[in-house]
Formats: sequence, structure tokens, C-alpha cells
Amino acid sequence: MNRIIYLNNSPSKSSLRFFFKSLCIFVHMSQNLKTIFGSILLLIFVSCKENHTSNEGVQNGKELGTKEEIPSSLKKDFTKYLTYTLQNAFEVGQGENYTTNFLEVDYDHDGIMDKIISINRLEKANSDLESAENPEKFMEIGQMGNYNHLILYNGRDSLFYDPVNVSSSPYVPLVVSSISLKGGASSEIQVDYRIRNSSYRSLYSIKGNQVRLIFHWKIFDGLGTNSPEAYAIEVGAEGKYGEFKDLNIYKGKLEILPTNSNPNTFQPKITKTGRIYTTFFYIAKEEKYFTKLKNQFDHK
Repeated sequence: MNRIIYLNNSPSKSSLRFFFKSLCIFVHMSQNLKTIFGSILLLIFVSCKENHTSNEGVQNGKELGTKEEIPSSLKKDFTKYLTYTLQNAFEVGQGENYTTNFLEVDYDHDGIMDKIISINRLEKANSDLESAENPEKFMEIGQMGNYNHLILYNGRDSLFYDPVNVSSSPYVPLVVSSISLKGGASSEIQVDYRIRNSSYRSLYSIKGNQVRLIFHWKIFDGLGTNSPEAYAIEVGAEGKYGEFKDLNIYKGKLEILPTNSNPNTFQPKITKTGRIYTTFFYIAKEEKYFTKLKNQFDHK
């Protein structure tokens, strides 16, 4: 059943719930990250367990049995249509300033171009900082929260689908691109985002206008410190267990932070080494990538 965003729905549930849901994936997948969230680890752990069966890292639109008609006049004014949709899906306030980026791709292969829209809400993050009970702590964690979003726009039916909260620092907008993991036309989505002086990559599949997180890995961490780490992620030639290609993770060397540069916003270059750190394989039954690193998984 498709999940659709409508203009007259009631506001979405508290963003705090989805903040912790997204943090679950961050903590689970980032094995070597030096955590700064010690005081909330127990709450994160409980939230991870409660949402184990949901789409990881994804805030989905409401489940509706039938399609509700959107006025054609509103569909013709895309800017106004998008504004009202973001207010509904992400509780964007009236008059709030935010930036949007559009990636045009035919993600459902129907011959009609669709859009992947990313939203950055730095102004909202700074407003929350001013009203925070502990602004020093909020700054320490890089103002991490639900200030970067994704939403799908289907070009055939002119409807928005599946809003996604990407819990991250708001200083840098999401870097969104299309990627082909099965060969042929690109149909998967690659999203890079920042958390303070680190960067992460998530890969999503799209099926039936629904977004699913299938892979997550660190790109770099510790930028500007004495113990940086970096990885290069490459798509392999073929898949060992099915049509999805394997993902090879290489150790990398991180560019040194230039003098007077901000480690939370500077985009460093990564030099790939010749040694593969690990390889991820797509398991169709689970609909996501796994690695045999440390014998965590054994799918045969």
C-alpha cells in the first residue's frame, strides 16, 4: 500500500520520536564512532528495540486505504504545493526559511521523471539552539537533530510520498545522487550527510513509492583531530548473492584540515588505499546489505 502525503492530514507525530529512531541506526551501524551521547544511550537502546520491524531510519507517510484527491489547481502550482506538503510532513513553520535541492530521476521506470527533494533547515536548528535548556550540550553534539529531510515526488500522479528524516548536523545540506546497484538505469538513492566533523553515507531503494534504507557506512571521522579515519566505498562489478552488486569498503587517507577551516563544514578529499577493509553483500530476503566482518552474519 502506497504511503502518501496529503495537505489536510493532521501534523506528523513528534519529531523527537523520529530523532531517536534515526539515532538507532546511527549507533547500530557506526561501530568505531567515539560516542558523545552517553547520557542517552539507554533511551536509544529502548527505542531501537521498539522500532525493530519498521523501515530503519525512515519516517513514513500515513498508511491510507484510498487515494484522496488533491485539487488540480494546487498541483499546477508546484512551489505552493511543496510548501504546504513540507508544513504537513515535517512541521515546517509559516515563514520559516529553508533550502531545497532537487534530483530528477525516473525512480519507478515509468518513462516520466520524478523528483527526490532534500530540505535543509539550518534556521530552525539555530532557533532551537536559542531556546534549548542546555545550549552548550546542543552545540557539543553539533546541533544534531531532524533538520535534514528527503521526500519523493512522483511525476505520474503528481503526489508526494514517504518523508524521510535524516538525523544529522544542519551545517551542511544533504548530498543526494542517484546510483545503479543492479545495472542499467539508476534507481537507488545515495545520501551523504554530516555529524559534526564526520560524514556518513546511506543508500536507499525505492519500491512502490516507498523508501527503504539498505546500507549505511562511515565515510570519515575525526577531521581536524590527531586520530582521523576514512573509507572509500565502491560498487563492485557484480553481486555474490543476487542482482544487487557488492559494495567494497577500502581504508582511506583523510586530507588534513587546512588552517582556519571549520571541521564541521569542510569537505576533505579521501585517498583510497589498495586494501579492502570489508565487503557488503545484498541479501534479498532481508532487503538490505550485510557484511561478514567479524562473522556477524552468515547467509549462505
